[in-house]
Amino acid sequence: MRLLFVSIAILVLLAACAPATATPAGCQPSKIQKSQNEFLEIQAEMKSDGEAWALLFFEAAHAREDEKIVWRITGEGDIFEAQAQSEDRAIIQPIWIEYHGGSNWHRPGQEWGTGFNFPTSGCWTLTVKRGETTGTIALDVQDP
Repeated sequence: MRLLFVSIAILVLLAACAPATATPAGCQPSKIQKSQNEFLEIQAEMKSDGEAWALLFFEAAHAREDEKIVWRITGEGDIFEAQAQSEDRAIIQPIWIEYHGGSNWHRPGQEWGTGFNFPTSGCWTLTVKRGETTGTIALDVQDP
């Protein structure tokens, strides 16, 4: 009987000394900076050659509200694609996309405006594509 208690005590000590499981990292939003025209902007992480930039028309992104983001992206072609994916892998499309012929925002590439309405708070990854040029940004979308 004593051997049983000693064995249990050793197992409890081993379990207590075992390394803790890693806590998953929270949202790692993209670095936001001020543009020359005082709006907030993000340089996208590129998945290809080229450049992509996001100009934010909000201080913080909120769920269930229309949020405007203007994009500048290099690449070829007239087709611009955008989508957002949540941590739960839900994918949404912009509620609108509009080509901009001119602008006072000076970044490389052509310019499109988009509107997103994120259905839930959390970390959202936005992906934009023009031809073979693809970039992503991450936003920490908050409850209103």
